[in-house]
Amino acid sequence: MEKKYMVCYETDASRLLGKAEKVVFPENIKEIQKIIKNSNLDIIPRGAGTGLSGGVVPDNSLIIEMEKIDKVINFDRIHNSVYVESGISIKELNEKLEKIGFEFPIQPLNKSATIGGMAAVNVLDSRAMRYGKMKDWIEELEFVNGKGELIKISKNDLGDVCGMEGITGVIVRLKLKITPKIQRTISIFQTDSLDKVVSIARRLKQEKDVVMLELFSKFVSKLLGLPEKYNLIIEFNSNRGKINGEEYKNILKLKEKAYSVLVNEGYCILEDYKFFFDKLKDFMLYLNVNGIPYFSYLGSGVADVFFNERDERKRKLMTDLIKKIGGKPGGFGIGVKRKDFVDEFERKIIQRIKLRHDPSGKLNKRKVIDFMDVKMSYKKKGDKLFVKEDSSYNISEAKKEIKTPEEKMNELIEEIEVVDEKTGLSKEEELLKDYEDTYKSELPEKRRERIEQFAKDVPRQIEKKGRLSKEEEDMVKRVMMGGFGLSNEKEEKQNDN
Repeated sequence: MEKKYMVCYETDASRLLGKAEKVVFPENIKEIQKIIKNSNLDIIPRGAGTGLSGGVVPDNSLIIEMEKIDKVINFDRIHNSVYVESGISIKELNEKLEKIGFEFPIQPLNKSATIGGMAAVNVLDSRAMRYGKMKDWIEELEFVNGKGELIKISKNDLGDVCGMEGITGVIVRLKLKITPKIQRTISIFQTDSLDKVVSIARRLKQEKDVVMLELFSKFVSKLLGLPEKYNLIIEFNSNRGKINGEEYKNILKLKEKAYSVLVNEGYCILEDYKFFFDKLKDFMLYLNVNGIPYFSYLGSGVADVFFNERDERKRKLMTDLIKKIGGKPGGFGIGVKRKDFVDEFERKIIQRIKLRHDPSGKLNKRKVIDFMDVKMSYKKKGDKLFVKEDSSYNISEAKKEIKTPEEKMNELIEEIEVVDEKTGLSKEEELLKDYEDTYKSELPEKRRERIEQFAKDVPRQIEKKGRLSKEEEDMVKRVMMGGFGLSNEKEEKQNDN
């Protein structure tokens, strides 16, 4: 590709800017293998570039554009499956399937997204409460790893590639489950009360024919031409909804239009985060108080949040809040923007998988984790093995020490059960305990009102005084933790004062 055209490949939907050295358009798998074996550049597999976290932004990289690897290889009506190449878009695939009465139900925000890109990020869409993530619909997957080897994996090993965002291999073919086309319907619930929305959503989540609960904030509703209330879009896998036929399609179009409407209003920075259901309400309360536009998939606990370019400080405060209340990135992936959300436990696991499939660190450098300068060593305590890291270690030393990366890493992963050395709890037990200890109850009404007022006042106080007092900083921390942190006795004393 000529240099003057490469600018198109130096960013993605995240609007982050990088530098591409080369862009290649392979037409088959052998060409991809050859490129990986013979190139010393950072290699980035790219689908449609619809990612919002900078997952394919180059850093003096060679970009493998997958647009020519886009065929439907096989369709199996008996087993409800389709075998496709990774460069086909979800829009094109569903257009083909619709002609024969089938569909692939995972629907990302941007319909030009490729199947390979959706698998790489492990997309979580608006219907995730009923259909799950992208990984749940993959039967088999083929990818070319960082050594140029073509590998086929089944459902049990999909975690080596799905959600890894191209750092372990280039996805080339997938066998997907599909379903007969369903005639769906929609109902819209409108109210001024967020409490009512949450209460109704909690009940509807339990009903089998409800596949989507998408909430528009009052501000977003107004921009879309809906009444300036909370508008909850409820989609059914049945004729239970009041809206069907062409009107149903119009609501879907309106729903898909939300992103472009907000961008046109200057809100061009989009983040998505996932929460426990009870904490999602507190988060939306925070967004309302601070005038931050959003829409939310209540069924899966995800909020899509919008900022304009002047809101950097507001975005930073929100990010700090999300970390403190246990939020995680939603369906847009980690990329380069959200690496600080990958905790130590996750990083260690990703590091091992990366080393197994891409020991030279050729693929998608500096995405998801920084793959360098980390050595895994182990010590035994009773019948458990614990991970210990040596940060002075680097990849060149790893190559000398590990003759066969696959064998050694497979052996280690089979032997090791990682637990927290201090508490003796597994990671899942730690998370559950932390959630139970921190978020046992809803905010009392009085406390919530005080927090809302404080959140409004903080920006003005900072503008006036430049810095907050120690007492005010402590209050900010409590607000960021969702209003918890004071004992009831202290709370009552402060309220009395």
